[in-house]
Amino acid sequence: MLQNQIGNNTTASHPFVTPSGVVYFRGTDNKLWKVNSDGTAQMQIGNNTTKSTPFVTPDGWVWFQGTDNKLWKVFNNGTQQSQPRGNTTSSSPTVVGDYVYFQGTDNKLWRMKTDGSAQNVINNNTTRSTPFVTPDGWVWFQGTDNKLWKVFNDGSHQSQPGNNTTSSSPMVMGNYVYFRGTDNKLWRMTTDGAHQNVINNNTTEDTPWVTPEGWVWFRGTDNKLWRVFTDGTQQSQPNNNTTLSMPMIGSMGISQGTVGEWTYFQGTDDKLWRLFLPANAIATGTLRPKYYILSVLYSPPGANGGKSGSAVDYASGSSTGSSTSTTSSFKAGLNVEASHEFDIGIVKLGATTQFNANVTTTDVSSENITKSQTFDIKVPGPGADGINHDHDMFMLMLNPLVGVAVYPGNNVFWTMGVDGPVMNIQSVYVGWLKNPSTMAAGVKQQLDAAGLTPADYTAILATNPFAQGATAIDPNRFLPTPQTFPYEPPFSAADPVFTSSITTQNVVNVTSMHTVQHQYSVTATASATLAGIGLKASGNLEWTNSSAYGTSSTSTQSASATVGGPAFGYTGSTDVLVYWDTLYSSFLFAFPSTPPAAVGSITDAAGKPLAFQPITLTVGGRKFQTFTNHQGQYRFYGPTGASGTLAVEGQTFTVAVGAGKANPPLKLK
Repeated sequence: MLQNQIGNNTTASHPFVTPSGVVYFRGTDNKLWKVNSDGTAQMQIGNNTTKSTPFVTPDGWVWFQGTDNKLWKVFNNGTQQSQPRGNTTSSSPTVVGDYVYFQGTDNKLWRMKTDGSAQNVINNNTTRSTPFVTPDGWVWFQGTDNKLWKVFNDGSHQSQPGNNTTSSSPMVMGNYVYFRGTDNKLWRMTTDGAHQNVINNNTTEDTPWVTPEGWVWFRGTDNKLWRVFTDGTQQSQPNNNTTLSMPMIGSMGISQGTVGEWTYFQGTDDKLWRLFLPANAIATGTLRPKYYILSVLYSPPGANGGKSGSAVDYASGSSTGSSTSTTSSFKAGLNVEASHEFDIGIVKLGATTQFNANVTTTDVSSENITKSQTFDIKVPGPGADGINHDHDMFMLMLNPLVGVAVYPGNNVFWTMGVDGPVMNIQSVYVGWLKNPSTMAAGVKQQLDAAGLTPADYTAILATNPFAQGATAIDPNRFLPTPQTFPYEPPFSAADPVFTSSITTQNVVNVTSMHTVQHQYSVTATASATLAGIGLKASGNLEWTNSSAYGTSSTSTQSASATVGGPAFGYTGSTDVLVYWDTLYSSFLFAFPSTPPAAVGSITDAAGKPLAFQPITLTVGGRKFQTFTNHQGQYRFYGPTGASGTLAVEGQTFTVAVGAGKANPPLKLK
């Protein structure tokens, strides 16, 4: 059992906690605060003050009762604040769907469109507290007559189930409504009013909080923090805590390798506390897929007869790999989360393996599976001129093992591991999968031993859009980098081929967010203890590789690339562009399909062409890199704008930028 005060904060009401673990609360200074559940990233939202607990929608809008009793709406970063329709309120609001529900300062039960476009009093009702609204549209509330009322959100079907009275807001979970009676007893009643009982003869000072797993948390009339199962069993006072508010339970998660739930509450010392209680799994087991695609690695341009070597080196500065989710593999309605901490006795991916697994910060259902820092992958170019995607490679793990545990409330946790003492990795060429008769015998034996079939070969090939000869580059998945390479033959057959080397980096520079996904199905064997979960498609595991990027993205991913020129007599394209594959964190090489944005030539002080020199063009703060060719010419692809600054050998020049614009020759001093 773990407990801590969140960031030395104090609160004047119960907190509101989002599924991602961000805590919103009214401080004892009446300021509207938000803080991560671990105490980091605290901020006051827009310099606001509040009289009550705020309500936060899944898309980030914070609704609250100001200390001026106005009903306010503000985005969670403090922007876009407004007071829709000029409403005032005497309670916390609650938002369900497109409507906000609240107790007006006239005590009327109001509902309003969240954009303020329409509002009405629901069936002319009055209320003494915040209403509780179910997803299917039923509004439960404490009337000003202290009766427990139920009404549909359009004002129809109003009733007083069980003829009950209440001293607080009710809470509905499943087919039951839970409330504090005017006798202060903790009541539970079926929503149709047919059956009701006092839970274990308890009394309460506030609205109880009920979890999907069946635990009822409440503040007793003794101010103790109690937990009891809905049937009245297993009652306890966790960690002997006391509270001045209704507790709030966060989503089930993992702390220090243990699965459980965090409870958030205002202590009798006014401190903002959180308490972690472990949960017991109701089923555990493993899924054994035949393979997992660790990465797709693209071959750089080659050179006829191998006279010049091209290669991409994913060394210590890179972490090629993918973000993977299995959420869609399980039955609908299950809450699926991933964890690199969770342990049910399998060999997990970690520091001793070639690829590591870590949970992403933006999607708790996904794991990032990336190359370890000590694992070096070199992808060579072919022994022929041009780009040949038959030489692209797939990095396959042939012994993945997924550990799975099921907890109450339809919560499933999984972690990626290895079936056996070591990770079995095979690199497989595109050309081999297209024509298995050409595959190296040892590799074929490994794939056969793992149970891969021609159908699996087809599924693997589909993760590389160029494997079957496609040339169109998806701008959502593949982002252009600011590096280009010259790809030119030597002056004569007897001359050596020029080779250029550079550290290529992915730079995200877009004005909107993009999400890219690719899903493939792999046959998997499930242990018998998981029969109660069931896979969506019997016997299959759905891997979903995904990425999300945009203006908020930052990355330090890099790799060193060496591109050698083609053999004498080559007549094809003489520029190589580099793209970033956002799904697999690898670099794609392609010839340009559009004209360059800045062209020109450079000579040295003696007037001779400045051949094969690295140069940088800066446009709008963004840097683009390339090399001059043997004639001192340069070509830049990608930059937009009217002009830029070109830097070469410590000197700078202003050059024109734009399709079709040629710059006058430049001469170094």
